[in-house]
Amino acid sequence: MERPHVVSFNGELDIWKEGDVEATLSVFDGTVPAVVDLSAVRYLDSAFLSALVRLRRRLPDCTITLVVETPSVRRVLELTEMHRLFQIIDAPWRDAQRKS
Repeated sequence: MERPHVVSFNGELDIWKEGDVEATLSVFDGTVPAVVDLSAVRYLDSAFLSALVRLRRRLPDCTITLVVETPSVRRVLELTEMHRLFQIIDAPWRDAQRKS
């Protein structure tokens, strides 16, 4: 199995960070699965959601996984039906705790 390319975000992802978000997501080229680690994100807005949609359009055949820990972030992704475009999983440490 191919090792995925991982990028991580933290804090608040809003319109003020749109340029940084776009630059970070631009590293994905679709040759390997992509993982967007949002486990340290406390807040995101529609500008970030739009960036995710643009990523999906740019890489329509690439597996893209979102790693989420914060309940409010998960709720925004659920309300906007992002699960239709991306695989959404819990932060890895949660999965490890559940198996213990």
